[in-house]
Amino acid sequence: MIAGALTATSMVGVVTDFKVDLPEGAADVTAATLDEFGVALALAQTAPVAWRRRAPVVVVSIVTAALFLYSVLGYVRSFAALGFLLALYTVAAYEDRSISAPVGVAAGSMALLVLWFSPEPVEPDAIVATLLIVAAAWFIGDSVRIRRGEFVRLEDRATRLEREREALTREAVDAERRVIARELHDVVAHDVSVIVTQAAAAKRLGEHRPRDALGALDGIEHAGREAMREMRRLMGLLRPAGSAAPTLAPQPGLGDLPSLVARVREAGLPVELRIEGAERPLSPGLDLSAYRIVQEAVTNAMKHAGRTRVFIDVCYLPGELQLRVDDDGPAAPMRRAIGPHPGYGHLGMRERVALFGGSLSVGGRSGGGFRVMATLPIEEELP
Repeated sequence: MIAGALTATSMVGVVTDFKVDLPEGAADVTAATLDEFGVALALAQTAPVAWRRRAPVVVVSIVTAALFLYSVLGYVRSFAALGFLLALYTVAAYEDRSISAPVGVAAGSMALLVLWFSPEPVEPDAIVATLLIVAAAWFIGDSVRIRRGEFVRLEDRATRLEREREALTREAVDAERRVIARELHDVVAHDVSVIVTQAAAAKRLGEHRPRDALGALDGIEHAGREAMREMRRLMGLLRPAGSAAPTLAPQPGLGDLPSLVARVREAGLPVELRIEGAERPLSPGLDLSAYRIVQEAVTNAMKHAGRTRVFIDVCYLPGELQLRVDDDGPAAPMRRAIGPHPGYGHLGMRERVALFGGSLSVGGRSGGGFRVMATLPIEEELP
């Protein structure tokens, strides 16, 4: 559309009697009659502008050559010269300076040559005005290119930040899923193991010792209720924001180990709990983690050790808490220890210990059986 409008405007003076004011001392200068070749040169200065964004350098070369010939041959002045300025602007706006700067210098030199070969006398103010017009067209295009580049950079940065935010969100969701999976394992696996063990005992005793079988069913009921209570607590954590807040049971701690031992004994596994050293208050996080580590170690003994005895030792030492769970079941090669692909239970123990900067060792004992031992620093946990 711009090329068409410019072409139509350039024809002013071709179809009308267009008078040109000449500078002083050039009264004898006459403009050449505009013939077919002159019209073609005028069109060559405007029509190629339609392709200026596809091939800026080619278009400005064609337009410049046409303007030079049109001026040197002395044809009547027209608005076709505006096509040259528009083509130069486009080169500066769409090409890098390594290309547009030489083109701008060449365009300025061509403008000076047009003045030099002009039949009219050349005045200094005409030279300055011509160079200013050419320079203005180039600088305007270059500033547009710079602003466009800044906009593109900002847009790319916004897109990159959005992608990074989405990636971080996915990572956070995955991490939260792993945490929930481990927490589900910690709070439910023990009770489920108790239920399975007592159900097997009830099945064996049901025919010959029905009263003992009913006692095992009481243990199953208690473990099932405990598992349901923990599940409700976890499901409450997953409720959408704004929903009714569930009633949360208190988090267990080392003070709940006697009830844990009682449930395991009801399941038929002999357990002995020993506490050494002066008991002292722990932070809620450390207290919960210590309880979960013991719970998971006992659960693993129920799963893998078979008919065995379990010994739980909780030692309050200066500056640290030591947890040791031993059993006299199968040797280490027959048990699932922490390796390249640990289960959720072992992974949960390792991460809980690492959270407090402690240490964890899992493996067979020299005298037979299996041992889980965790050491947790507690200097900073004191009130």
